[in-house]
Amino acid sequence: MIELYTPLEIIQKAVKIIETERKVQKLQQKELALKADIPLPTYKQFIYSYKISFENLIKLFMALRLFDNLNSLLKTKEHQSLDEIKNKDSLPKRIVK
Repeated sequence: MIELYTPLEIIQKAVKIIETERKVQKLQQKELALKADIPLPTYKQFIYSYKISFENLIKLFMALRLFDNLNSLLKTKEHQSLDEIKNKDSLPKRIVK
């Protein structure tokens, strides 16, 4: 089953993951911000307004040691040869009888 999310839903999911893990690790918001090397107002803006740079989002995941989340984000598809990729969308040639 394919799950489709809007960008806002993805960010909200990231907030939930980060806030849950922060609480599990018994860190205050300012402690996590310090550990991630981001300003506390930036962290609060992320939590309450869902705005953050991609770099700061990665810093938060790394500070909380959520490496599996980052690995799945960086997963790449395996492709065949360049010719197969180019010909993927081309129509088959007409068969002459």
